[in-house]
Amino acid sequence: MNRRSCYFLPWVLILAGCGQQADTTPEPPRAEVQAVPVAQASLPDSVPAYGMAIPAPDAKTTLNVQAAGVVSHLDVSQGLAVKRGQRLLTLSLTPAAVAAYRQAQSAVRVADEARVHTEQLLAQQLATRDQLNQANKAASDARTNLDALRQQQGDGSTINITAPFDGVVESVSVAQGDALQAGAALLALTQPERAIVRVGVELDTLGKVAAGDSATLTPLGGGQPVSGKVTRVATALDPHTHQLDVDIAADRPIVGGAGFRADIVVGRQQGWLVPRDALVGDDQDWQVYQVDGDKAVRVPVKVLGEQGDKSVVAGALDAKRPLITVGATQLDDGMAVHVAAAGAAQ
Repeated sequence: MNRRSCYFLPWVLILAGCGQQADTTPEPPRAEVQAVPVAQASLPDSVPAYGMAIPAPDAKTTLNVQAAGVVSHLDVSQGLAVKRGQRLLTLSLTPAAVAAYRQAQSAVRVADEARVHTEQLLAQQLATRDQLNQANKAASDARTNLDALRQQQGDGSTINITAPFDGVVESVSVAQGDALQAGAALLALTQPERAIVRVGVELDTLGKVAAGDSATLTPLGGGQPVSGKVTRVATALDPHTHQLDVDIAADRPIVGGAGFRADIVVGRQQGWLVPRDALVGDDQDWQVYQVDGDKAVRVPVKVLGEQGDKSVVAGALDAKRPLITVGATQLDDGMAVHVAAAGAAQ
């Protein structure tokens, strides 16, 4: 070996040592994630609203009687279920009301007798046909007056008020011993199976929610959801809630006064169906991550609709790339990942 070769040998060894040291640099850490396939699908586009079960407009009846009297017996109280024909209360008529009925009966008898007498006189040519017509009219008028009183107050000194249908006593407006004028409200009955849920929606849904739309009613106090349909959408704001009232008829009986969340279906949202836990961010900046080789790729998305643990989103997703679910919140765009488990979207 010559002197020149000996001179360069240490530098060669040093450079070789440096190269060997660079090859042993550890690789950057990979995030452990789970991923699922992604596909196009649709979910119902629904409008959420909150409200309470109330009687349907035609399910409530207020009972009264067109005669003055005193409540002599009260058989029911608020909230009591009653059957058709069951006695609710007894009203004792005032002496004046009883006397008016007796007078009407007497007027019928007198008018009938006068009619018969006029017919006899006409047969003897002692009365005219016009007089008989007048007698007939008087008898008819007396009978009509008596029938009207009988319909209003019966033909006795007391009136038993009975239930016109199976229902529930919603309110009682009188107490035993009360003296009432003719036409005074006595009590109100409702038919529970005809209750509706009245909810409020924001003004920007006007024209979006319509009669006939299907809805899911979820009891706020717990219980199974109930299906229903929208029967009415108000066109003016409620002065108290500043929302539009929407009436929903349930498919089965519901408890009056109970609170409900209504999800009114107004269409369907088409897009990418993703698990809720794949979404990262907030309402202003949603994103998901897909796996490209061994890297995480950030994809901005817009949430179109949600149902249960699924969301429909719009964005430039690639159907060939798995969608990261578990571990998505720890990722950055381009970060190395290792897919620990994979499954199919449900």
